[in-house]
Amino acid sequence: MMCESKAQDNKRSAHPSDLVWALATLSLVLPFAAIGVGVVALWRIFHHIDGGYVLLPVAAGLFVLDIVIDLWIANPHTSATEDPELNRRGTRYIGRVVPLVEAIETGRGRVRLGDTVWTVEGPELAQGTRVRIVGCDGAVLQVEEA
Repeated sequence: MMCESKAQDNKRSAHPSDLVWALATLSLVLPFAAIGVGVVALWRIFHHIDGGYVLLPVAAGLFVLDIVIDLWIANPHTSATEDPELNRRGTRYIGRVVPLVEAIETGRGRVRLGDTVWTVEGPELAQGTRVRIVGCDGAVLQVEEA
C-alpha cells in the first residue's frame, strides 16, 4: 500500500500543479490588463481627469508581476523532468550498432535510425560498415567501427 502511494506521488509530481496552470494563465492575461490600465491612465492624464497618475504605477506593477511569474515558470527547477535525456534524442542511441548509409569521408558520414538519417563523425569507413554509436554532439553522432 505504501509503495502505491509513493508511485502516485511521483506520477503527480511529474505534471504541473493547478497553481502552475493558474499562474501561466494569469501570465497570459497580465500584459493585456497592464496595457489596458496604462491606456486608461494616459487617457485620464491627457484629459486632466483625476486618477490617471494613480493608475500608471498599477500598470507598471502588473507588468512587473507578469515578468516575475514568467521568470518563475521558466526556472529549470520548476519545469524539471524525470527524464534527463528528454530533448537530447541523440544520446538515446548511444551503444546501438547500425550500418553506414553513406561512407565516412573526411570525418563525416550518415546512418539511418528509424525514419531519420543522422550525420556521424568518426574514422573513414566504407558504406555498409557496421558502426557503434559512442557519443553525441548536438545533432551529430560520434561513431567507431563495431
